[in-house]
Amino acid sequence: MTEKRFLSYVLTEGILLTILGLAMLMLPKVTTITFGMMICLAFIIYGGYKAINAILTRNYTRHFILNIILGLILMALGIFLFMAPMFNLVLITSIIGVYFLLESVSTCAFAIQNRKTLYFWWADIPVAVLQFLLGLIIILGLPSTALWVVGILAGVNFLITGMIMISMFIATKYTYSI
Repeated sequence: MTEKRFLSYVLTEGILLTILGLAMLMLPKVTTITFGMMICLAFIIYGGYKAINAILTRNYTRHFILNIILGLILMALGIFLFMAPMFNLVLITSIIGVYFLLESVSTCAFAIQNRKTLYFWWADIPVAVLQFLLGLIIILGLPSTALWVVGILAGVNFLITGMIMISMFIATKYTYSI
């Protein structure tokens, strides 16, 4: 593959991600609900696979009954979350909020531990504060934040990634005149 062709793929992916990111930001509820449904579907499919696989390989494993039970539990969880979409979204959003809270503690601890090694170690402290505030906003805003958090976060991620890929394409094209 030539460099020119590779760069065209980078540009195409960047444009696609930018468009998808903008769409997700314009329709955060649709994105969030779709994400929740995909998780339910993944649990159902994987649970079914795990149960069937346990039955088919029962002669080769000792505790195949446990795998069948786990598969059925995963399927039941997927069906339950599909039948209770608001609970599903609140659960997903709660996990994201707790993640940001824990990440803020980790970021702060990393900065303090490495203050003698890293220049500008203190720059992580405002990041940790923002992570903590974001986690707090998400958790305290439940259940209403459950309708938009996943969509906004995914949209921002796609948009930034797409813009970075387009920027890399432009910088590479003009730097090397490919």
